[in-house]
Amino acid sequence: MISQTCIVIVIAASLAGIFVSSHIIGIAAGIALAVFLALSWRRFTVATWITVSLCAVLLALALLRGIDLHTLSRGLERMGFLATLLALLGALRVVASDAPEILRAGRYLTTRPPGRRYLAMNFGGHVFGVLINLGGIAILLEMTRRSLEETSGHLPAHLREWRLRRMTTAVLRGFSLAPLWSPIGLGLNALLLAMPDLRYGDVAPAGLAAAVLFLGWGWFLDWIGAPRIPAGLKPGPSPRTADWSGVAILVTHVGLLAGLVFVMHAGTGLQFQQALLIAVPAYSLAWAAWLGHRGGTGAMTQARHAATGTIRRFPLAAAEIGVFASAGLLSVLVLELLPIDQVQAAVASMIGAPWQMITLLNLSMFGLAAVGINPIITASVMGSLVTQLDIPGLSDAAAALSLAGTWGCVMGFTPLITTVVYAGALIGRTPSVVGLRWNGLYCLSSLALWTVGVGIVVELAML
Repeated sequence: MISQTCIVIVIAASLAGIFVSSHIIGIAAGIALAVFLALSWRRFTVATWITVSLCAVLLALALLRGIDLHTLSRGLERMGFLATLLALLGALRVVASDAPEILRAGRYLTTRPPGRRYLAMNFGGHVFGVLINLGGIAILLEMTRRSLEETSGHLPAHLREWRLRRMTTAVLRGFSLAPLWSPIGLGLNALLLAMPDLRYGDVAPAGLAAAVLFLGWGWFLDWIGAPRIPAGLKPGPSPRTADWSGVAILVTHVGLLAGLVFVMHAGTGLQFQQALLIAVPAYSLAWAAWLGHRGGTGAMTQARHAATGTIRRFPLAAAEIGVFASAGLLSVLVLELLPIDQVQAAVASMIGAPWQMITLLNLSMFGLAAVGINPIITASVMGSLVTQLDIPGLSDAAAALSLAGTWGCVMGFTPLITTVVYAGALIGRTPSVVGLRWNGLYCLSSLALWTVGVGIVVELAML
């Protein structure tokens, strides 16, 4: 109960900060979040311990150096925002768990013919991930397991394993594309928070185009690597009736929620992140009320169920909240502690062209994520650094897009990242099998192509 109350205080402080400017708000959010993490330490993963400990050490150093109240409050506000966004996105997951269209969409996607299955599962992983985060992976992979049991029993073991691999990696790859453009996800919002002069519209169109290219590359690798299935072993039509309306409804939900954020942002003068904090819970409760009205349980009853279910889930998300909240504070503390002038001089002596900085950013993020540093930490810190270093020829938009694409490349690769661990647990395979063996070629080749491609673009932009 105390843990739940602490996150409610963090949410209330973040929402109050939209309308009132006060250092007290950031400090209140920081204290409540610290109490929450102290009470929830048993749920921490290794990644959480690393990031929270680093955050505590840098905060102590900053306090010893005499960090001013304004800067400290700004860091705590960023910390509270990311914790609030992650907690409120849980409301979408709670509501979606009661929505019949989720199951209809999952059944439709997992029963597509082999020729369209990869694209269907990749698209499903993306849409489900944008809307309900890891809950989307859980739904799709559980339905994948059931579908394989029903349709692949006649196949040899190696072909059944290939189908499981194909559908799992398709879901992971689709899910990993969200940081490139999703207006309601944590990835792009972490970068927007770390780079105050950057706007969503500066990155999202190019990010959405890049997501299509990533999808095409993954499909190509899947196509050339697929084993031949003898004609006599190819399955007949699925015994289930496929209903595409569930997918259409989910896509509509994504569009409506994103549209609500944009309308609030454009029509009220709120910052993009501020509009997002208001839109997500409002839309979640409206969706829940509609489900209650349609299902006969009552709009208010269903809305209360969604609200209480969301609050009860707060302690369960302690590991993720610790990592993501720390990223917000670290992006401020690092700039406070680093000698920016000396760093800028060092970078200028080593970096002679924008493509070199792109390479450094991408390899640093990928390498750190591979050893357990969550990409949100690297993205937040590097995004803040890029804005301060003012590298000739490298815009904030190009740096953010480069980091977002690399984030997508590594999200399905390292066995130390939550996405891979979660997917492996759902299908009964180890994270190293899912990440390194099944998805390694895609992730590494995508990183190489992405780094080269963005490097060429930023060089051409200087001509």
